[in-house]
Amino acid sequence: MTAAFPPVAELVPQRPPMLLLDEVVAAGADDITCAAQVRPDNLFVIDGRVHASVLLEYMAQAIAAFAGLRARADHQPPALGLIAACRNFDLHAEHLAVGDPLQIVATRVFAGAMAEYRAAVTRRGQPLAEAVLSVVSTAPSSTSAGSPA
Repeated sequence: MTAAFPPVAELVPQRPPMLLLDEVVAAGADDITCAAQVRPDNLFVIDGRVHASVLLEYMAQAIAAFAGLRARADHQPPALGLIAACRNFDLHAEHLAVGDPLQIVATRVFAGAMAEYRAAVTRRGQPLAEAVLSVVSTAPSSTSAGSPA
């Protein structure tokens, strides 16, 4: 998969105000890179900050965008996906500030009904969080725009 990616809203099931990603900036056979900026209307903003634990949702949405791209490439409807497990979730910051630019990278380690991804989030090149996420796929959905598997 190469440049000229569709809008994230066409790839993932989340809708504003829950849609946190801004765009897909790169994608390969087993990985995706997305960009986001922490916005003032983010549901999780409290006093101009977002707790870093919300980075897990950014990772999940990047995985959903990857799945949405794969489904499009295969001319298939997207499957629904759920996080079944989160391991090695390491945070390197306590909070994000409104305006922070984020880069989210997810790499598929293996695929199937249960897939595993390694994901990381950085801010201006500095690591903010990493995790290993196991995602369960369900039957494709005609009502969902994307899924994590």
